[in-house]
Amino acid sequence: MPWRAPVLFQPRQFPRVSLAVEVRVHCGDGVLIACSEEIGAGGMALVNAGRLSVAQPIKISFTLPSGRELELDAVVWWKRDQRVGIRFDPRDGNCRPIQLWVEEQTKPA
Repeated sequence: MPWRAPVLFQPRQFPRVSLAVEVRVHCGDGVLIACSEEIGAGGMALVNAGRLSVAQPIKISFTLPSGRELELDAVVWWKRDQRVGIRFDPRDGNCRPIQLWVEEQTKPA
């Protein structure tokens, strides 16, 4: 078997934490109900969102466990079967509360 150089992955820019909440995905003239799998300040992974397409602009709304309701602009970044990764619009001011919540969850005890 020929030697292959190891694949080097760039570390995530933002830490992620597990989060399973209902996410309303506003796409075109419809609304899709999905479930989050994980979240970071830069994006979120969703399950049951297979009808979304890569590069599709969307608006999502969900509630953090802290009770904070959020609505953000995003784009579908990747897709694998019924899972999709979405990237939040970094200009959206609602990214900051997510970043603070994730940082709180990842603090050492």
